Amino acid sequence: MLGSVTRARALVLGLLATALFAPAALACPKGYSYAGLYSPSRASGIAATISLLDTPAAFGQTSHVAGWVGVGGPGLGPNGADEWLQVGIATFAGSGDGRLYYELARPGAAAQYEELASGIVPGIRVRVAVMELPYARDRWVVISPAGMSGPFYLPGSHRAWAPMATAESYAETHRCNRYAYRFSGLQLAGGDGTWRTLQRAETLEDPGWRLRRSSAAFSATAA
Repeated sequence: MLGSVTRARALVLGLLATALFAPAALACPKGYSYAGLYSPSRASGIAATISLLDTPAAFGQTSHVAGWVGVGGPGLGPNGADEWLQVGIATFAGSGDGRLYYELARPGAAAQYEELASGIVPGIRVRVAVMELPYARDRWVVISPAGMSGPFYLPGSHRAWAPMATAESYAETHRCNRYAYRFSGLQLAGGDGTWRTLQRAETLEDPGWRLRRSSAAFSATAA
């Protein structure tokens, strides 16, 4: 009996030591993870003001973190093709500032990343949007402090997608990326080009994230 208790106690102490002294690199899952909101209904665009609550950091050659608004996604285009448009702030491994960017994926082509500005640090608020033009079906624009980009032709996209606003982390290794984003002034675009405050939304929160939501706003940070 005493021997069993001693062995059990040694096992517990060993597990505690492993948990306390294991390197931080083992703390997070590899790959993509997300935290944000998405509309339960289709719309013609989404807008938000995005800011960094802390200086982000991504660890690993191809790792990154980002906060963005967008439409579409993998497999959501015609015949299951990848098709999306997003705009936001991204930070890559080896760089501590945020980069204003948009990303465009169209059927039959590789996703296209375009950087619009750099040097975004905590305290800077960036208003961004993606929107289908009310007079041109399936043609979308990106709106940001850098101006308007597009229009981009996204076949089959007219009133096809439920927009989303989300923070994103891609971890190449098990080492945890550092991230903290604030989204405010969330709005959806109607087919006539008018904007309305996002009232109803579904929550997306993968393990490793902490999501705090208030009216038409939320923060997404590392758990």
